[in-house]
Amino acid sequence: MTAPIGYPEKFGTLLNAQRALGPKPELAQPKTELGQTIGPEKVVGPTFGEQLNQFVGSVDHMQKGAQTQAENFAVGRTNDIHGTMIETEQAEISLRLLANVRNRVVDLYREVMRMGS
Repeated sequence: MTAPIGYPEKFGTLLNAQRALGPKPELAQPKTELGQTIGPEKVVGPTFGEQLNQFVGSVDHMQKGAQTQAENFAVGRTNDIHGTMIETEQAEISLRLLANVRNRVVDLYREVMRMGS
């Protein structure tokens, strides 16, 4: 049994009809929540640097929370070993993820620098 070549009939008919109509004006100019058009120079949402900064802050917060939880368990203020271990593991996993993201960014930077030379 051989596979058909080209588009299935319904898809091809729809694609040709859409091409005949031309591009939709609402797709050509995306809009923000306030109805303003977005140009290629405007960025909607947080930038990569802002997201990375938030991620580093959340990892730092998790590390401090795990350290506080471990200190409270060691001193005897709490005896929740399971909660302490879970929070410690979550902080460790998030720190490993942050290290992997950093390594990827450094690798990408090196690759871009190699492209220039």
